Amino acid sequence: MKVLEIKDLVIEYQTMDGTVHAVNNINLDLEEGETLGLVGETGAGKTTTALGVLRLIPDPPGVIKSGQILLKGKDIMSMSGEELRAMRGDEISMIFQDPMTALNPVLTVGEQIAEIYFLHNECSRAESMEKAREMLEMVGIPGERADEYPHQFSGGMKQRVVIAIALACQPALIIADEPTTALDVTIQAQVLDMMKNLKDQLETAMLLITHDLGVVAEVCDKVAIMYAGEIVEYGTLEHIFNHTMHPYTMGLFNSLPSLDKDADRLRPIHGLMPDPTDLPSGCPFHPRCPYARPECAESHPELRDYGNGHLARCLFCDGQLGAENTAEEEKPAMAAATEKEQTLDVLLEAVHLKKYFQTRGGLLHAVDDISFTIERGKTLGVVGESGCGKSTLGRALIGLNEATDGQVLFEGQDVTHLKGRERRKFLTNMQMIFQDPFSSLDPRKTVFEQIAAPLRINKVCRNKRELEQRVADLMETVGLARRLTYSYPHELDGGRRQRIGVARALALEPKFIVCDEPVSALDVSIQAQVLNLLQDLQAAKNLTYIFITHDLSVVRHISDDIMVMYVGCMVEKCASHELFDYPLHPYTKGMLSAVPIPSINMEKKRIIMQGELTSPVNPKPGCRFANRCPYATDECRSVQPAVEEVRPNHFVACHHVREINGL
Repeated sequence: MKVLEIKDLVIEYQTMDGTVHAVNNINLDLEEGETLGLVGETGAGKTTTALGVLRLIPDPPGVIKSGQILLKGKDIMSMSGEELRAMRGDEISMIFQDPMTALNPVLTVGEQIAEIYFLHNECSRAESMEKAREMLEMVGIPGERADEYPHQFSGGMKQRVVIAIALACQPALIIADEPTTALDVTIQAQVLDMMKNLKDQLETAMLLITHDLGVVAEVCDKVAIMYAGEIVEYGTLEHIFNHTMHPYTMGLFNSLPSLDKDADRLRPIHGLMPDPTDLPSGCPFHPRCPYARPECAESHPELRDYGNGHLARCLFCDGQLGAENTAEEEKPAMAAATEKEQTLDVLLEAVHLKKYFQTRGGLLHAVDDISFTIERGKTLGVVGESGCGKSTLGRALIGLNEATDGQVLFEGQDVTHLKGRERRKFLTNMQMIFQDPFSSLDPRKTVFEQIAAPLRINKVCRNKRELEQRVADLMETVGLARRLTYSYPHELDGGRRQRIGVARALALEPKFIVCDEPVSALDVSIQAQVLNLLQDLQAAKNLTYIFITHDLSVVRHISDDIMVMYVGCMVEKCASHELFDYPLHPYTKGMLSAVPIPSINMEKKRIIMQGELTSPVNPKPGCRFANRCPYATDECRSVQPAVEEVRPNHFVACHHVREINGL
């Protein structure tokens, strides 16, 4: 039975700049127990399609111009307001992209989960709260945390709460809008397994909106690729991954960093998504297509069936694409300096660095006795689960969180406790790209004002014209269209807001940048552009990065060395290739096994890490991974392991690392 049918759907927004053609005549359907992945860059129309299914398009300025949406044969377009409210949350649930705005800050997470269950089921308040605790356990959060508020959770944990709310009533259709973007790989693996199990048990259909093709490979049965409001390719998982036909789909795969091989540069799709108020004639993708011919600008291709339900919207994708236009990739002017010799002196050193926070329950050990060095011109990747202290470490290094103990040395100078003018001067050399773009941007300032602020404060530009040109160059570098210059943060999606943060951090061309999840909210093509940009800047200016991320394929691509953190402690550190080829710590092995790979031909053996994260508040003696480690002994539970060099430049904190790995 078909759970969802979308027929000839057209959605538009009326704006001062003209009509935004957000969704253009798309057709989709979902069977019971089936998962459809909706993939495409930011602005392709994926989220608008999902909001259209729920009849949540803001009117005005949005309007569903035409089309039909059926849920188990019932016409959603003809439903009354009361019928829609009864349907939402019960028959259809949505997992929203941004947990910060999806959760109510003045209600406990338990109350928010219980509310949706209470509204749609005949039960008592006590029963609904018990259900809330059950749902928290299902998504990997201890049930006793139901009485805590959203601000007491890390970003990944907030997203888990949002998923628990959506799953509470076991709906027939789940619309998941980037449900794992904010999750680390181990929790992502658990959530994906949970979603697959739920689908199998209840025959729940799922519409999964994502830019992570690895997630698509793990979860989906069918895939629809969207571009400029249209479906450009549609088929089974095997069709899309093994028999790709459309040049845009090929470009998405080419933009991905790989876990199993090294590459100096990624191959992004050049250019930007077209302005939806002024779509190009002919094929909307032709201005960016490496195979484009004159006919592509004149004739709009139809969605054709090339056999077995594999559809593609291209004039020449049936074996007639021809040779790819291999025009040399345009690089920033500074990339010309890549041949210069780099000095390998230490730029930054952390010495027994600690950062504790006082809470009602005691001292929270966010960063606990970490020491490392970073050479000038190198990148140190920092990985670990949500709440392990990665972001706090980055903030402590540049003084946003003053260290409790230890030292931060920058070019040999102790900068741990700088104040006033000295600190301001120092910060021109150190910048940060923040994890949450919405909370790091001023909602009252335009894109131009956000990017121009550091340039103005530090008097970098001589006049207004130079300032405007500098901002325009930065916007182009990070993939922001000129038409967004005077837009405000609330008018932009998460990907575009993150690009503002990247541009602002790059504005002063600092020596050292803490990159806290800088590409987690970006689609794969813009992610590739930003990663290439960061590498170009590093090569030209000898920049040094700390790159904090939960995307291990990204950290392998950009990092020279990688440090693995667990509940405030460093558990492993070595060269990037060494970590992936010879992981030694049990936690590192489990984390690597959980990474979703954008391939359906590779078999993976997943190491399931059972148990809960050790509390960082007044942690007990012993290894903090002991309660989840299959090799733990009494020694592990009572004695904190020291960090030792097990292989050349390969440091591990584990009592039994040699025994486990046969060293």
